[in-house]
Amino acid sequence: YSILQSTTKISNLIEKCGELGMHAVALTDTGNMMAAFHFEAAANKYNQKIRLERDTAEKENEPYNKEEILPIIGCEFNVCRDMNDKSQKDNGSRVVLLAKNKAGYQNLIKLASLAYTAGMYYVPRIDKELLLEYKSELIVLSGGVYGEIPNLILNVGEQQAENALLWWKEHFGDDFYIELNRLGLEIEDRLNTSLIELSRKHQVKLVAANDTFYLNKSDAQAHDVLLCVKENQLVETKK
Repeated sequence: YSILQSTTKISNLIEKCGELGMHAVALTDTGNMMAAFHFEAAANKYNQKIRLERDTAEKENEPYNKEEILPIIGCEFNVCRDMNDKSQKDNGSRVVLLAKNKAGYQNLIKLASLAYTAGMYYVPRIDKELLLEYKSELIVLSGGVYGEIPNLILNVGEQQAENALLWWKEHFGDDFYIELNRLGLEIEDRLNTSLIELSRKHQVKLVAANDTFYLNKSDAQAHDVLLCVKENQLVETKK
């Protein structure tokens, strides 16, 4: 439900993770949580199938190595300076929040709702003040190239990025992770080097992330068409 961003169907996502032997997968739509129920239901349905197949295999003394999949519910939020300030456009930086448990899930729901009702200005937004009010039982990932810390490294300065990292560490402690991506972008070598140095300096754990917007390489063309619809561009436009 990230509008015009992904061609992936939720049920297909769960099945693909099973094929690849993955034990968990997170769904982090941008600015909304409308897929959370469908995501949980699809994972439960898949896990029931796995349990049934495992029981059958055990009865017949046959090996079985497929694992159940843990669905991790999250959301990618636009975190701006002041969600109540609508005098100028401020889409903020993108930060990924993951629910640790039911209490964290309920806080995610509250944040997503307020982003649309109180913070909506071009995009649904929250700010750090609101986030601290509902931070309980949430895990924070620093985000990809559009996250606050990566953006400061690339466009402002290392010191400002370090100051931002210290804010997140102060308020989220061990629930704050620096996210690394390796998607083939030229800027990633420089960015990841700086992020790793900061993680070592301040003892912040790293997490390797991979955003997926389609499941198979053969789906790339269909996804390109989707993005052209979103951006009002032609397919033959140079990337």
